[in-house]
Amino acid sequence: MGKLKKVISRIPLMPSLIFVMSFFIILAVILSKTTMSFASEKIQLIEAKYISVEQKTEEVGESEYRVTHYIGRLPFSEEDKQAYDFYTMIYEYSSFFWCIISITIGAIIFYFGKLKKPIKLLINASENISDDNLDFVVDYSGNDELGQLCSSFEKMRLSLVDNNRTMWRMIEERRKLNKAFSHELRTPLTVMRGNVELLEKVYMRSDVSEDKKAAILSTVSKNIERIESYVYSMGTMSKLEDQPIQIKCTRTNDFSNQLEKTLEMLCQESGIESHFEIAAESENINVDANIIMQVFENIVSNAVRYAVKTIDVSCHISADHLVISVSDDGAGFSEE
Repeated sequence: MGKLKKVISRIPLMPSLIFVMSFFIILAVILSKTTMSFASEKIQLIEAKYISVEQKTEEVGESEYRVTHYIGRLPFSEEDKQAYDFYTMIYEYSSFFWCIISITIGAIIFYFGKLKKPIKLLINASENISDDNLDFVVDYSGNDELGQLCSSFEKMRLSLVDNNRTMWRMIEERRKLNKAFSHELRTPLTVMRGNVELLEKVYMRSDVSEDKKAAILSTVSKNIERIESYVYSMGTMSKLEDQPIQIKCTRTNDFSNQLEKTLEMLCQESGIESHFEIAAESENINVDANIIMQVFENIVSNAVRYAVKTIDVSCHISADHLVISVSDDGAGFSEE
């Protein structure tokens, strides 16, 4: 039986079903013939016990006689009658009986040899997937259609695992992105708040020139544009590395003034003294000012957190390089 199950597990469903059914139908025919032959012999033995023969002689001529035999059957005894009826029933219904038995055994062997294990695996896999549990393996070595179906389920499970990992990575990236944007928005808001407070102080003063007031408003306007850019990027980017670079030709003087004003605003809020120096070899520079300001604000914000009294910033601009150095009088990085 075990060897038969192994053979069945290696062949496709339809040929294996035909093989199993053919085998057990042939077996049913053989068993039926054997059973009918056995029952027939028993019936003949019982009948032989009750056969009676009568002989009658008739004179045909002076020297010729005709002998006639009359064969009859005596009544059966009660015990032999029951045996006779039993063997007659076996003879008549043995074919039907053995067909039912053989087909049933064949179906059981086919189910346990071909269907039970893969069906159980597929049901368990479906239940695990419906419960969002992907920590299982659909392991079935058969080469038939159910084996292919189990392999497809295993591929689907692995695909779902990869999709879940990708989804969690995206969620983690989005979380990091939101955290980064909240940090990035804090600095321009700080600069804006400082400029607004400064504007409130000097707006009504007659000794402050209109150019000074316009410069403050321009700084506020630029920071508003930066916040709008951050908000737009937050809605379109999936990773920090995806932030687009937009290089523009910028006047060196305007760019350095923006750096200096940002430094003053960030240090002013914490009461830190700042110094800014610039050495420019060209009047224009090709940069993405927003990204450079983003990096510059992060570095200066960190310096403000750890500085004691002073932050020094130096900026060197050449034809193909921009070098910004930020230093403070804090304790610095530990050896670790």
